[in-house]
Amino acid sequence: MLTLAIGASTDTGNLRGQNEDAHIAEQNLFAVADGMGGHNAGEVASAMAIEHLRGVALTGVASAEAFAQVVRDLNSAIYASATSTTDQRGMGTTLTAAALLAPTDNVAQPSQMVIANVGDSRTYLLRAGELRQLSVDHSYVQELVTEGLLTVEEAHTHPRRNIVTRALGIDSQVSVDTWTIPMFDGDRFMLCSDGLVDEVPLDEITELMQEHSAPQQIAERLVTAAKRHGGRDNITVIVVDVKVNADSSIETVAPETPPPSKKRILALVVVAVLFVGGFVALRHQRSGYFVAFTNSSSSATIAIYKGQPGGLLWIKPTVVEVSATKRYSMHSELQREIDRVQRFDSVDKARLYLKTFGAMVKTNG
Repeated sequence: MLTLAIGASTDTGNLRGQNEDAHIAEQNLFAVADGMGGHNAGEVASAMAIEHLRGVALTGVASAEAFAQVVRDLNSAIYASATSTTDQRGMGTTLTAAALLAPTDNVAQPSQMVIANVGDSRTYLLRAGELRQLSVDHSYVQELVTEGLLTVEEAHTHPRRNIVTRALGIDSQVSVDTWTIPMFDGDRFMLCSDGLVDEVPLDEITELMQEHSAPQQIAERLVTAAKRHGGRDNITVIVVDVKVNADSSIETVAPETPPPSKKRILALVVVAVLFVGGFVALRHQRSGYFVAFTNSSSSATIAIYKGQPGGLLWIKPTVVEVSATKRYSMHSELQREIDRVQRFDSVDKARLYLKTFGAMVKTNG
């Protein structure tokens, strides 16, 4: 059973007179919208975005494309309001949102989260102690970073870092980036406006996210850190912890047998040690599944293997199935996740992970 613990915090910051951020943090939907500070009625645009999404919060979404369409419809609504109301002309908002993917069958599978993004608000995932950015900024400096003309460190202090290249409500149509992310026990998602990441260094954000505290406490500490570092913009943070409770395993008890005679004890112990040791080694090497690249080349594909990585003596892992996804087509962060070798206790879970990895390669809606 999946359980989500949620925390959210928002603040106007130290310099702004009003909060143009808006957010929603409910059981099936989490979103942060940052009204465009350089446009009229930015707070109206961000509020419209969140209100439009409340219906999704009740049901979740059926697919990444369905979620992208929700955001495109939202863009149309904001654009129509902006072009028909004089004091709202030019208003816009960013949006980063995460929605639970509604189940389509009764098969027990790891739950999935669909991420949608327009603009430079961000979604992060802390998994196994490592924080990585899931969304990709639509900003002037991000384009320079992508083209290799700017480093990430230089982008953080660039004078034009606040120029957004894509937002809701500015044009009649918008392209929406989506990713489908499998959720596992212990995952911690974080959604935020740029008021956090523009102020707080990434290593400090990572340290705060790694703390073993409730999501509400983490969200509040992140906002406090942004204010301590300057708080020059509105700040909004949502933190979501994932807890997956596995079904209780069936306890088995071996049948009782008469104890061996004293004369046979030594022989039985020797045989048992050899037999059990070999059996355990064999069973361990053939148990479980893992997902890894087929080789180290840039054209390597992702495969599901049965057994343990590396194998033991003559006992080698065997290929169950191979994906068409190539290493070179994946973002470097996703490549590193596969390189770390993802392990599963069933082939169904491995197949789901393999399937969703194709969707994790950025798609434009």
